[in-house]
Amino acid sequence: MVGISQILNTAKEALLAHQQAVSVAGHNIANVDTPGYTRQTLTLTPNLPTPEGVGFFGNGVRGMEINRHYDQFMVKRLIGQNSTLSNLEAQQQSMRLVETSFNEVPGMAVNELMSEFWASWQTLASYPENLSTRDSTVQKAKILIDQFHNMNTELAQTRYDIDVSLSSAVNDVNALTKQLAKLNEQIAGSETDLNKQNDLRDQRDIVLNNLSQYMDVNYFETGTGAYTILMRDGHTLVENNEAWQIDWQDDQLQWISTNAKGTQTKTGIATGAEVGGSIGGWMEIFTQVKPGVADNYLGRLDALANALIREVNQQHSQGVGLTSLSEQLTSADPAANTTLLTSTLDPALATETIPAGSLTINDRVIGKIEGGTASFGLAKTKAYSAAQAINNAITGVQAKLTTQIAGDAVTAMAAGEDGTVISFQVNGIDVNYTVDATSGPPDDTDPATLAANMVSAINQAIQDYNDPTNVPENIPKITIEALVGDGTNGAAANAIILRNTNAGDESRIIIDGLDTDPLSTEFKLGLTNGTYVADATHNTGELSLFSHKSQIDINGGTDDRYLDQLGLGGGNVSSTDEAGDGQLTFDSSDNQVLFSMMGYDYSDELQTDGGSFKLWIYNSDDTLALPQPVEVPLERAYTLQDVADAINISIINASGEATPWVAATIQDNKLVLTPDSDHQFAFGGDTSNFLATAGLNTFFTGSSADSIGVNDAISQKVDNIAAGTVSANGQIFRGDQSNALLITNIQRNEYVRFTGGSSDTLDGFYNTLVGDIGIKGRTVTRDYDYNVLITDQMSAMKDATSGVSLDEEMADLIRFQQAYSAAAKLITSSDEMMQTLLQAV
Repeated sequence: MVGISQILNTAKEALLAHQQAVSVAGHNIANVDTPGYTRQTLTLTPNLPTPEGVGFFGNGVRGMEINRHYDQFMVKRLIGQNSTLSNLEAQQQSMRLVETSFNEVPGMAVNELMSEFWASWQTLASYPENLSTRDSTVQKAKILIDQFHNMNTELAQTRYDIDVSLSSAVNDVNALTKQLAKLNEQIAGSETDLNKQNDLRDQRDIVLNNLSQYMDVNYFETGTGAYTILMRDGHTLVENNEAWQIDWQDDQLQWISTNAKGTQTKTGIATGAEVGGSIGGWMEIFTQVKPGVADNYLGRLDALANALIREVNQQHSQGVGLTSLSEQLTSADPAANTTLLTSTLDPALATETIPAGSLTINDRVIGKIEGGTASFGLAKTKAYSAAQAINNAITGVQAKLTTQIAGDAVTAMAAGEDGTVISFQVNGIDVNYTVDATSGPPDDTDPATLAANMVSAINQAIQDYNDPTNVPENIPKITIEALVGDGTNGAAANAIILRNTNAGDESRIIIDGLDTDPLSTEFKLGLTNGTYVADATHNTGELSLFSHKSQIDINGGTDDRYLDQLGLGGGNVSSTDEAGDGQLTFDSSDNQVLFSMMGYDYSDELQTDGGSFKLWIYNSDDTLALPQPVEVPLERAYTLQDVADAINISIINASGEATPWVAATIQDNKLVLTPDSDHQFAFGGDTSNFLATAGLNTFFTGSSADSIGVNDAISQKVDNIAAGTVSANGQIFRGDQSNALLITNIQRNEYVRFTGGSSDTLDGFYNTLVGDIGIKGRTVTRDYDYNVLITDQMSAMKDATSGVSLDEEMADLIRFQQAYSAAAKLITSSDEMMQTLLQAV
């Protein structure tokens, strides 16, 4: 039966419930300015009623739970949006630094300075004898060089600043993930189905939002109330009470996993696009100023300097200064000792294709390597594809093949062909062999014997030609060997193989003089006249990788699957190699070529096949010592020592003297030309590009924006500026301006080649670079401004649900106060009823 006590209890419950409601409203009001605070409300629910005869009598109200006004969808959207905004802000800040480096301030603009440099050559062409004009050309070059150096320095400073920001941000991320893991533990350990840790959840969302500003994250809530937080690429950052770390090391972001034994595993995260947030933004611009990347901003600035150096030097090296050279001349650039890694591709895996992106060399992604059917035990087609893919990736490593040709299997000689003389030439060397078809067996009526005898004859002819005791000594030396095919070495059994003996030597092999009549004796050799160079069908199935600036780092994933295909797996390629890990590091301690021609920065410009350069030699009174220039052949030059030998032998052969009038030696990996006291010399043209490559008779030194300089031979003696050329009869005219005019024309050359394969004028290439930087800067700024508006709109939408409104809270507070007063009045009424009842008794 409903009584006075029940009414008093109902009033009490009402008092408590509305007191709680006032407390919640007060909490909201107190936190109106607290960042990340989410508005809370007390959910009221009626107590269970009491059944009576006339129906169910209510028992008042109680507070069931305190809820957050939380829009989960909008919070997730806003976290993602904050990541985008932070990414753009980081890019914007970094691009401002980059744009400062490329600021075309009048008087210091690269295009303007290049124009002044070309104009100085035009003036020099008008007054080639004038020393002040020559000095002006050098000074204009130095001003341009200083600007290249300044830009390179500023980009290096930008790189350093970004690196510092990334290191600091990584430390912040690691602190935030630990904090999130701790909050997960507190929330999961104290919540029940109805009692939620609203304030701790707000704190966690604030920390998560801070984390999202550093990197893009995905997250979801588990059944315990804990967050699992993942990076964009799926790497875990937080799970329950466990936090993972990241690191910025060796210019790469790494995710760190630690197993139960405490062993750490670091996984590289390739690009800023995979990270997002401010870290991703900084990484994106960092990659644009990172050295060794041909297609980024710094790489393209280097490409401009590289092309300028190459084009001017190639033309300058063809000319002559005011006089011939009477003093020692040292090449400006060294032929560095070069790391050489040579491997034989696995013929059993020749048909398998290596997908693009499966390999990196020196952190550069290698494109698709096509498989192909093995030819007599050699994966020739695949080796060619691998070399192309590696060179296209611009890894700082040059991939080369080794030229090899193979004929068909020889046909046994008939007895009637005994005594027949077989004659032909291999790279100009006469090979003669008299058929023996009657002395056997074994004799040339046996295919195997014929093949072995012919191989022996070829090798003997090459050996005799290369004999240093020959007078005159033959040059160039022919580095070719012959061998018999066995079905696994690139040719059918009993076929004749010719191949270069130096690894990675793509020099041509020439066969000439064979009778092409199918009925002739020579036709039975299976060889065909022609000039052969390394290609998809004429190679040894080997891949030779040259690097003179750094070690060779190859990453093939987590196992040796792809390395095995290239013959680089198994753990026995280098002293530090481990089997099965998909990694290979190879350096000069494993193998190197001393004074390698591949050790030049411009080695890819060399044209040694059929290439040569000319030296005019004069007496000390400027008269010609020889009526014709000495032509120095560079066919098959593999090292700088080969070049020095070719120079000395050529001069000795031309002069008939025992020692060269101009001696070529090597000092500190540089070629040194030293005339004796009775002679002088000048350069008379170069079809091999060796002079420009080695820095002989060149204007510039270096190969990049950082290393570009003026050749000491020029800056110390402006007479050596090659404004003219040696005439056909060896004369040098002080007023000759022919070479200066050709150098001036470089400015208008629309087909200048740049690193990466593009062609343009020098001015056009730089304008494109500056334009791309400007467009990038404007795009980032525009996107940032747009995303600021989007973020503000999303924040307003979130606040409409989650934010505290003082007007609403004051209205609720009045309502709760009135309800509380009414409940108190109910107690008063119940008390009066009780007093009336007691008085009646």
